[in-house]
Amino acid sequence: MSPTQIKNRLNGLAQLDALYKSEMPDAKSSLAAAANYHFKNPGKSFRAQLALTSGNALTLSQQDNLHWAAACELLHNASLIHDDISDASTHRRGQESIHQHFGADMALCLGDWMVAKAFELGARNSQHGGSLVTLLAQAMQETCSGQISDITQRDCAELDEWERIAKGKTAPLLIAPIKGAAIAAGLNADLSSLDRLVEFCGLAYQGRNDIDDIIPSSHRSSDLDGRKPNLVVSLFSQEGTGADDFNLWYKSDDISKVSHWQKRIASSDVILQANQFVDYWLAQADLLVLSVPTPLQSVTAGLVASVKGKATSKRQGQIA
Repeated sequence: MSPTQIKNRLNGLAQLDALYKSEMPDAKSSLAAAANYHFKNPGKSFRAQLALTSGNALTLSQQDNLHWAAACELLHNASLIHDDISDASTHRRGQESIHQHFGADMALCLGDWMVAKAFELGARNSQHGGSLVTLLAQAMQETCSGQISDITQRDCAELDEWERIAKGKTAPLLIAPIKGAAIAAGLNADLSSLDRLVEFCGLAYQGRNDIDDIIPSSHRSSDLDGRKPNLVVSLFSQEGTGADDFNLWYKSDDISKVSHWQKRIASSDVILQANQFVDYWLAQADLLVLSVPTPLQSVTAGLVASVKGKATSKRQGQIA
């Protein structure tokens, strides 16, 4: 990344932070304290960065670009707050989750407020507001469908089912920032390659997270514990040594053998297979970069590189 690109990114994130502060809930509302607490640590703002770089590449106006970036990031944050309730997660970004710190009612209301604010920000685009809000709504619907499938899937998911769930959870809120910038810029082009590229990135990203959940086996797998879809677990259930015994255990309510099965899976060949799947999906995404509209090729190449960097850095030094 060039010094100019770094400067533009930092400026964009600073402007985004200022926008959040100006758009916070009314100070008289108890939502304000929860919102300020949440944004003390806004995370990497990856989806906002995707929107900002896409908007810059397409020469969007600064205001439209910033509003769209904030809309995408707020929708993502809303999904995280609600997910933490479903997953009973006590911490997020190095501090207590909203539902842990303020209670589930506050977390539900703050997440809902963020969804509404995201729609409002999308609608502020005077020319394309309707299309942008529709895109946000579709992305959130698909994300919700993916999340509920993740929560309610009790049998060990077969690979095609795992892919469907992983795409639903991850891809919609990665596609929206780029596609929305294209809509706002009036880009009249076929974006089907963009959809496929981001879906491959979403599979690679989720696959990498799933491997990290199993390895190292010194930490307890939350996916095995909660019987949640996991690429490595799906592969083991189909091909691993002792798969029949594992599948019988998986269908039970027994959590006393999580550590036993996690170690078995972590030391098996399916770890290599899962890494090969991640590499394949990233290679497919790479091949699609030149198929997206020219102004967005640098953005999508950066997305692939970012996911690839996560996969590479996490893989180094893995031990079961």
